[in-house]
Amino acid sequence: MELTGQKKVHIVPMGFEIDRIEIPLREIGADRVYLITDLKESETGTLYLKELTRRIRHLEKELTVLNCPLWDFRKQMSLFCELVRKEKAQGNFVYINLSSGSKLSAIAGTLAALMYDAVPYYARAEKYNINHPDIRGGKITGITSGVKKILKIPSYTIEPPADDLVAALAMLSEKNGMLSQKEFIFKLEDKGLLKDATGKRGKHKEVTKKGYAKARRQYFEKLEEKGWAVKKGKGRSSHIEITEEGKNTFETFIKTVAAKR
Repeated sequence: MELTGQKKVHIVPMGFEIDRIEIPLREIGADRVYLITDLKESETGTLYLKELTRRIRHLEKELTVLNCPLWDFRKQMSLFCELVRKEKAQGNFVYINLSSGSKLSAIAGTLAALMYDAVPYYARAEKYNINHPDIRGGKITGITSGVKKILKIPSYTIEPPADDLVAALAMLSEKNGMLSQKEFIFKLEDKGLLKDATGKRGKHKEVTKKGYAKARRQYFEKLEEKGWAVKKGKGRSSHIEITEEGKNTFETFIKTVAAKR
């Protein structure tokens, strides 16, 4: 598999695997490795982490171990997207191992790769160890041994949430999930997300008719269409309230937006 780039960065969720983590790092090449583990690991998991840390450092790769609950899809998705965008912003190639962690890790990794143009890959095992994990006598083998082939997963574009809409959700979240249209527009303009929306009326700043129209077109309608916010009340005195789906979107992608900056 010929892969080139300024730096090769691998994101690797950790399960009871050794070869499916180590061998792709050697065959694809790696400059930096993010090993994603769970601090609530069992004693066996701790042994795997120790062994993988030793092997990756023996390969002289830059290693960062990050904690993330392996059964929390939203947190995994958030972390993968954050790492991909941060590394891509530095001009690096990013690869995500879909075969080394849980099924949730594979789903989150696939989505993150498709959204932000990383390379997902799957290491097909050469042999499955039925009696796993084998740690007798200090020997660590993993639930599989060897790698038969590394499969590059075809990439299809999935559009991630727009950064400006995620930033708008952050504003709602900061104010207990609700803002009046007027307050919302003031905040959007203050953050540079909406231009020429207000004007002076005497000593007071007011939202113009054009400002309300721009805010509805660029933010309010889009947030409602996606189910991330709802409007309550009538006219300009109405409020914009974040939905549960909007909260999940904000919590998943806000670190991703920050990583790009």
